[in-house]
Amino acid sequence: MSLPPLSPEQLVQPRHFELRMSLIFATLFVSLGTHLPYFPLWLQAKGFHAGQIAVILAAPMFLRVVTTPLLTALADRARDRAHVYIALVAASMVLSAGYFLPPSYAVVLAVSLALTIVWTPHSPIADSLALSGVRRFGSNYTSMRKWGSISYLCANVVGGFILARTGAEAVPAIIFVALGAALAAGLLAPRLGRPRRASPLSATDIQHSAPKLLNAYFLYFTLGVGIITASHAFLYGFVSIYWKSIG
Repeated sequence: MSLPPLSPEQLVQPRHFELRMSLIFATLFVSLGTHLPYFPLWLQAKGFHAGQIAVILAAPMFLRVVTTPLLTALADRARDRAHVYIALVAASMVLSAGYFLPPSYAVVLAVSLALTIVWTPHSPIADSLALSGVRRFGSNYTSMRKWGSISYLCANVVGGFILARTGAEAVPAIIFVALGAALAAGLLAPRLGRPRRASPLSATDIQHSAPKLLNAYFLYFTLGVGIITASHAFLYGFVSIYWKSIG
């Protein structure tokens, strides 16, 4: 299937495209690099027991399986994906302020569920913008995306030093400020318009490929990946609490 032609505007590379995308990736992963290892510590500090922490961490994962494809599909069909990205980052920042409310179990769970809807699509939409630049302008994806990994690791390390001085109470504030930085960077996102095709698969492709999802080897592979991911979820959810308990 041939792709529709790009408009004249889409053929022009935005100024400093790679620098702007690098800034987006760098700011995008600071909040994630804080939330993943340290949010469980904040939950424990607020008096939640292990079962409640497990639900607060796991329930958003089930929800985002449904909501993220819908929002990323919306981004592909919007006038410009950058506008959707900015709106989602702004919504994430506003919703993350919900962690400053009195932290009852119902409030924290509700905030976490609402936040995952608008937070999880950040990375795939940023990837979509970067990959459009790779295809259209020959940009180097690695040189852009690496700053996300670097900032994630820095958030892990620096966050640890901050919390050693302030305690887990600072976690929501760090996440809020990091999302504010991501919003500022998002305002600089390159405007590339719609992708040439909203989905790489046509309805016919999906219809022909769907039966392969029931292939026994694919199901075994999926089960294995699920078990590995589940072990990671347990590690990420409770390893910080365990390490803190042993000093």
